[in-house]
Amino acid sequence: MNEQFLQNLLQMAKQVTEAERGMAVNQNLDVLNAINLEQSMMQSNEFSEFANICLRQAIDTGEAVITNNIITDPSQAPTTNTNFADLRVIIALPVIESGAVYLDKPIRDGVIPKKTTEKLMKLISHVLENGYENSNNAELVEIFEQLD
Repeated sequence: MNEQFLQNLLQMAKQVTEAERGMAVNQNLDVLNAINLEQSMMQSNEFSEFANICLRQAIDTGEAVITNNIITDPSQAPTTNTNFADLRVIIALPVIESGAVYLDKPIRDGVIPKKTTEKLMKLISHVLENGYENSNNAELVEIFEQLD
C-alpha cells in the first residue's frame, strides 16, 4: 500500500470530520504525516502512549476506534492528567496492511458522529477493493459523498 494514500486519507478525513489535528502512521506506528501536532506534543508520553494504544487497537482489530482522552478506569486515575476543558473526541481508522489514521478535536467543537466514522470505514474498503489508492483528496471526498 502506498503511503500517499494514508496521507491523502488523513487530509480528507480531517476535512469531513472537522477534526483539529491528526496523523497518519504505518503498521509500525511510524508517523508518515501529522497535521496541527507539534513535535513536542507527539513526543510527550501522555499523548504518544494514548494515541499509540488507539492506533494499535485499530490496526490489530481492523475496526475503527472511537473514544475520548479521559480514562474512566479508576485504576488509571493516578496517571490521568486531563480535565474536562481538555476533553477530546478521538477516532482511529485502520487501513488494512498499511497503517492507520488518528484524528481528534475538542469536545466543545462537537463530536465526530459514529455514522461519519462508519462511512469513512466504507470509503477505505471501497478504495481498497476498487484500486483507487492513488485518489487525491478531492477524489476521496467525492467518493465519500457518493457512499450510502
